[in-house]
Amino acid sequence: MHRAPLITLILAGILLAATAARAEYLAAIDDWPEWVREGMAKEKRLKFRAVTTPDDSFSSRMPGKPKIEAIENGWYFLTDMRAGSPLECHYYTTSRDLGTLTDLLTEANIEAVVKNGGTLGERQLFQTGAGEVAGMPYISLEWIYTIQQDGQTLVGFTKVRAATKGEAAFACAHNYLGYRETFAGAFAEFVTGANFEDASPQPFYEEIARLDMNGIGSGITHVSYTTDEEGYIRAQTVEAAVMPVDASTVVASDSYTISFSTPGGELLNAYDISVEDGELTANMRLQRNEQGDWVSSGMLQGKDLEYEIDGALQPHSELQQIAMARELFAGETTSLDGLAWLPTADPTKFLEATMTRDDAEVERQARVTIGPLSFTGRFDVDGNLSDAAMNVGPASIRIERIWFRGSMPR
Repeated sequence: MHRAPLITLILAGILLAATAARAEYLAAIDDWPEWVREGMAKEKRLKFRAVTTPDDSFSSRMPGKPKIEAIENGWYFLTDMRAGSPLECHYYTTSRDLGTLTDLLTEANIEAVVKNGGTLGERQLFQTGAGEVAGMPYISLEWIYTIQQDGQTLVGFTKVRAATKGEAAFACAHNYLGYRETFAGAFAEFVTGANFEDASPQPFYEEIARLDMNGIGSGITHVSYTTDEEGYIRAQTVEAAVMPVDASTVVASDSYTISFSTPGGELLNAYDISVEDGELTANMRLQRNEQGDWVSSGMLQGKDLEYEIDGALQPHSELQQIAMARELFAGETTSLDGLAWLPTADPTKFLEATMTRDDAEVERQARVTIGPLSFTGRFDVDGNLSDAAMNVGPASIRIERIWFRGSMPR
């Protein structure tokens, strides 16, 4: 196997499992004064209208009468939705790291609120979330905090949601107590109603899966398969996560894995890129040299690496991993083996991968082991991993596919 579709998100959970996101990291609204609790309960019914940029390159739907401003590589929208403070949304025409974008925009909004006067006091994480909207992965982040101003203690509440599609990205923010569902609806309308030129190739299959750590929605992954002009299969997995470290700290991570395979599924080359809190932590590639051996090379945790791996070995591509799952459940076979390239686990070699049936009580369930990684997963009839679960120290990790479109070749 190369990195299988949901394994990207599982690895993200394992790498950050030491943070062991727990429910007590999230602010309990019952601990706040009554006037804060009343404010947090407020919602509003919105009416939406069409909005179009001056150059007609983008249109969508928003409440109120938005002011539209061109920004670098995109557009900025500001509108009064009569919910305490304005709603602001962004449309970006160039790609963004989803986890990093969500975190940075949240911090920028909190900073802007504080700059209006006063100093930032206590801050607590209120919610992290991930999901799908209009066939796009999204991340949500909410903070509640106090501001000391003129001898008074004020309470601020910032909520941000962001989504990506190909080279485009969307983000909205609102800074006021309450209106959580109102804001979520406004963001969904902005994304769902978006019309723009999308030059990215149409996948023949794509899926979105969500990661929950100890019951807290923390990450999302989008997997897509396309065919290039020469008939090769391009598999791309984009992962994003915003995971709590403690009640006042989160870690934003983003990763990209791209591989090319023959129409028959044989892996030709692969790339693995990871970003944490905006800093590049991995940029690895796998390809054959002129002698036919594999070369695993690039940068990992600040170090330049290059390793040769026996060219007679053939790691599984995503397509072969899916075919292996189909084969496992099609007959009497109880276990199948393969090889995997997981550079963040070990860049020096291919790892042994084993898939063993465990479907005595749960249909199409198997135990998957790839080097140090082991988890229980369920597979659909096409061989795609639909959900997985594992425990790492204090962390309980659950991955669930929440959306898909198209079909895989057989």
